[in-house]
Amino acid sequence: MSEERIEALLATPLLPMETGLATYAQRVLESTADFVDWTVAYPGGSDPETLPANVRSLPIEELAEGSLPVARIFQIGNSPHCFPVVQALYRFGGTALFHEMVLHHMLRHCYLKSKRMEDYRRELVFCYGPAAEAVEKDLSAGKMPAVEYDRKLKRYPLIGRTIYASHSAVCLNSFAASIVKRSYPKGRILTIGHPLSPLPELEIPSRPFPLCFGMLGTNHPGRNLESLIEAVELLKNDFPDAGLILIGGGYPEELPEWVRTTGRLEEKEYQGWIRTLDYVFDVRHPTCGETSGSLLEAMRAGIPSIVTATGPFNNLPSDAVIRVPPDSIVQGIRSAVLLLESRPDLRNTLSKNGASYAEDTGSLKRLAGDWKRVLRLSGKPPVDYPAVDNRISISPAWHAPPEGFTRDLNTVPVTWKFSGMAELEGPEYSSGALVTVWGEGTVGNIELESEPMVINSDGRLLRFSGNGWVSNVIWK
Repeated sequence: MSEERIEALLATPLLPMETGLATYAQRVLESTADFVDWTVAYPGGSDPETLPANVRSLPIEELAEGSLPVARIFQIGNSPHCFPVVQALYRFGGTALFHEMVLHHMLRHCYLKSKRMEDYRRELVFCYGPAAEAVEKDLSAGKMPAVEYDRKLKRYPLIGRTIYASHSAVCLNSFAASIVKRSYPKGRILTIGHPLSPLPELEIPSRPFPLCFGMLGTNHPGRNLESLIEAVELLKNDFPDAGLILIGGGYPEELPEWVRTTGRLEEKEYQGWIRTLDYVFDVRHPTCGETSGSLLEAMRAGIPSIVTATGPFNNLPSDAVIRVPPDSIVQGIRSAVLLLESRPDLRNTLSKNGASYAEDTGSLKRLAGDWKRVLRLSGKPPVDYPAVDNRISISPAWHAPPEGFTRDLNTVPVTWKFSGMAELEGPEYSSGALVTVWGEGTVGNIELESEPMVINSDGRLLRFSGNGWVSNVIWK
């Protein structure tokens, strides 16, 4: 008996957009087509012609309430490609598939670029309440080095509204899941693997150096390229013929003569260059909680891997990588390489165990099982979960206070404060509301308490009297 097919929406960047999320989406769609009827919503810059046959697609701005499957998944990362996806999640709600647990770089860049400063400030208020103004001031304190700016943004993840708009979360590693575990009800967070594409027929280029060190993936300030170059320069005292290969895009043009860059590559060339390496380094710090797909590719190829002891890297098997302290990257890399060069047995063990781990977490069999769980979770939202779109579920941190209320930034969470008489009127279709409120006075004929309470009220009109605070309203 064949499995019942599932209807589902995936909102995601697509190829040829230069983001790992597009490649990830391609793998998922190709591997689940036998049990899912997909609708794909894509942002500008995507090419729907890259989708597998029989996958329905539409531009993300054409999504409309009433025509969406119950199961809807929004792929979210920290690059501008994902801004339309996050905005769609805010409107329609669903499951957030987190590739990264910091969204501030993307939100700040896109709001400022589109001249939506007030919306950006509302995001800050939503997450940081009374501290929002200080956060904005900290990030606007004149020009600063890219690495320093990157680290500042990572101090303020700005992920709160995305969590608020989603009824469940899917994470790609247990570190990421631990960050949001208190933000969802029990059973509403899944941790899944990171699928890898089947290997093409390999063509391995000539090795440019007798001993090849390497880093894979797109460069960005958090990858600590300067420390990596310093470490390899130090290693060249021990191994004069060694060199560094940077496999991916975004690297600076002015580099030492013993550094080779490949630029962004097609899959076949990419896999070939990986296999020229003797060691691979992934020393990003601080991280955004992301799973490094490029590191998994190197591990699958059996390349001994040296990583920082930070974030998701701490969840990798201890017998599959060597971890170095993030505050001592240069000396840590040198010590790790010298150890492995003197211990071929340990190097072979890392190679074997790394390959086994990557093949398991990246397998198509694991992908199919994981995505059946994802779709079951996404297809069963909580009974009281509202369609968002800022109409049914109202947050004082995000919405302007109605007449008779003022926003109070001194409470946790941010609230609307009322003194005397005030009213809230719901949408035409509402039959009542769930209101989180406290203070001295009444809502309708219900007496308020000094601690937050949820009042289940009938009717579109809520009448408040006395002195109190409202932290949330959900119209029924």
